[in-house]
Amino acid sequence: MFSWNQAPYPGGRRSSTPSNSSSVSSITRNEHLQSYLTDSTLKPSTRRVSKDDSTYDTVFQTKSGHALILRVHFPPQSGSLSKPPAMQLVGVRATHAWLDTRMRVTGYQPITSASAWASSGIKLGNAVNTVVQHFQLKPPSIIEITDESLKRIQNSIAQQNQGGGGSSSGHGRDEPPPDYNSLGGEEEGVEAEMCHMPIPAVPASFPELDNMSRAEMQELLDDDDKFNAFVENMSAVTTLNDLKESIFKGNVGTAETNLKREEEVRSLHAEVSALQDSLKEKVEVFRELEARQAELCAPPDRRTVIKKLTQAKKEAFDESEELASIWVDDGEMDIDEFVEKFLERRTVHHIRAAKIERLNATM
Repeated sequence: MFSWNQAPYPGGRRSSTPSNSSSVSSITRNEHLQSYLTDSTLKPSTRRVSKDDSTYDTVFQTKSGHALILRVHFPPQSGSLSKPPAMQLVGVRATHAWLDTRMRVTGYQPITSASAWASSGIKLGNAVNTVVQHFQLKPPSIIEITDESLKRIQNSIAQQNQGGGGSSSGHGRDEPPPDYNSLGGEEEGVEAEMCHMPIPAVPASFPELDNMSRAEMQELLDDDDKFNAFVENMSAVTTLNDLKESIFKGNVGTAETNLKREEEVRSLHAEVSALQDSLKEKVEVFRELEARQAELCAPPDRRTVIKKLTQAKKEAFDESEELASIWVDDGEMDIDEFVEKFLERRTVHHIRAAKIERLNATM
């Protein structure tokens, strides 16, 4: 499954005491994203789940055999402020020292604040590697898998393990991670869950206030403009605004896509309506023909047959009598021709009479 070889502790974490408390990072956002998306271990199991390039999901398996999905939201950089990524487990309810009640990763120190993230010098790919490996080796206690698609991923892994004759914890350290689609399939249910962007809770602490003096805080309280500007630049607020902007852009993009296809959809609707009308007409004709076929193929009623034969017998008799009257009155017909036609019609008359007699005898 998804595992790492015994390499040194990824991420190259430095001392938790930064040499510079500035939130300015020398690593660009694009470098962070490339370190994540081109990582040889993470790439096969990672895909984008937002309209923009801010949110990705990585699937992995713990040593206890559970499949988990780590959602990584890396907001766009605003000015020189380097914002930390937000990480969360989706589709499950679990307990772990690094998780809060909303399944957000709060125990990994480098992503707890903007200053901690900037001073850590860690790239996004290394940070995700560290968090995933920590959950692999120290798995969360799973309370419930809430997402049906994640349940299917778990069942798929279990079947693969049974087919291979080994347990989930027996995967070799050098095995490559699974392809995301091979586990999850092209499931729309997964897409629906992954497009959900939870609103972060109010943080318990504010690192931006740690280094401020009482006088500086009082100055903020006395000046509404400064206070509002300070709040707008706080990492918790900017993260919330980034999430809001990301959702807004996604909704706008979806709406624009739908509007572009409006004419196509209307054309298809008209075509389908015409086909439905044509189908109704053809079904009516078919039912009439089917009823006619059933009538023709059904066994005939003897009384009806006898009635028709009686009428046909009378017609043959009348035709033969008419021939005789014409020959007697006019005498224009040759005797041989008369005899031939007369016997033909009288023979038909007697055959029909015999059939009627036979049918009456069998009733």
